Amino acid sequence: MRHHISGSGRAVVSAVALAVALTACSGSDGGADSSDKSGKDSKTATDTSSSPSGVISLKAAQDVLLNYAKINNEANAAQNPKKIAEVEDGALRQQSQATFTQFKTLPKKERDSYRVPFYYPVKGAHFYIPPKGSENVFFVDTRITGKNIDEGRRRLIAFKQTKGNEGAAWKAVGVGNLDSKNKMPKIQLDGDGFASVLKDSDQVGGTKLAELHGLSQDFYLTGGKSADRTFAQNAFVKSWKKDYADRADFPDGCVNGKYKAAPTADDTVYGLKTADGGAVTLYGFGIDYLNWPKSDGMNCTTVMQIGNMPTVTDVYLDGRDTSTFLTRTDSSLTMAVVPPSGKRVQVTGYSFQLIDAKG
Repeated sequence: MRHHISGSGRAVVSAVALAVALTACSGSDGGADSSDKSGKDSKTATDTSSSPSGVISLKAAQDVLLNYAKINNEANAAQNPKKIAEVEDGALRQQSQATFTQFKTLPKKERDSYRVPFYYPVKGAHFYIPPKGSENVFFVDTRITGKNIDEGRRRLIAFKQTKGNEGAAWKAVGVGNLDSKNKMPKIQLDGDGFASVLKDSDQVGGTKLAELHGLSQDFYLTGGKSADRTFAQNAFVKSWKKDYADRADFPDGCVNGKYKAAPTADDTVYGLKTADGGAVTLYGFGIDYLNWPKSDGMNCTTVMQIGNMPTVTDVYLDGRDTSTFLTRTDSSLTMAVVPPSGKRVQVTGYSFQLIDAKG
C-alpha cells in the first residue's frame, strides 16, 4: 500500500545506547548505514549475557523497515497481492490488496503515483521496542520521503512477527500519519530504554483497548450513542457521524441505506504506552453499507441504478449497473490516542478503503 492516509516499517543494548538509538537512529535515506555525520556509530545490538534483550535487535528492526519499503514499492508497481503479503498482514494487507483489485478504476494520476518509489529512512527514525518476553510487536516513527511527498511527513508503523508456511516474518500490521498537528506522544520507556507494547486485552483507565474498534463502529450503527461517552468529538469522529446521518440520503430519494458491523482481516488493537499512562493505538474496523431500492417514491423502481459507482460496478459486479440489493464492505485503518482516564479518546486520522462489494 502506498498509504494515502487521511481523515479519510529492541535493541539488545545498554540503557544509554538504546536511548541514543531510539532518538537518533543513523543511516542514509536509502540504506542502513549505521554511522551518522559525526562519525559516531549508533549501537546496533549484539547479544551479551549482561545486556537486556528486546523482542528484536535495533539492527534487525532497521532492516525490517527498509525491506518493508523495498517490497512495498515492488508490489505497488506490479499491483502484486502475493508480494505485498510478504511484508503486510491483517487489515493493512487487506486494504493494499483491495487497492490492487480496484487499480484499473483509479484516476491515472493516482495509478502513476503507485509506480513512484517512496522510502522509510532509518536516519531520524524512532524505534519503540519492548523487552524480550513481551508481545512480538514493535513500533517505528519514521519519515516518509520520495517524489511529491511533502518534507517532514512521518508515519507510525506497527510491525508484528507472524508465522506462516515459510516460517516467522516481521510484517506491518498498522499505520498512522504524523505531522505538525498530529505529533507522536511521548512514549514510556523503562530503565533500559524499552517501550511497553499493549495487547488489545489491556485496559487504559476505563477503556479496554479491544473495545475501540467496536466503539468506532458504533458511530456508523447508531450515530455514537455508546461511543460518545468514550471518544472526543473532533473532526474525524464528526465525519463518521455524518456518514451515519446521510446513510439513506440519495439525490433521487429512491435508495435506502444502513450500516452494520463487519470484521476485517484482523481487528486487533496495537497499543504503545505513553509517558502519561495513556496509549497511542493503531487498529482497524469494518463496516458493511447496505443499500436497497425504495419503490414507493415518485419515479422510483424496484431496482437501484448503481452506474455512478464505477469501482463497485466495474470490479465487483461484472459491469452490472443495476441491483436489487447492494452491500459494500469498507475497512478503516485508524490511529487514536487514549488518555490515562480512557475517556475523550482522540482519533488522529484514518484511512477508509472499500474492500468488497456484493449485489
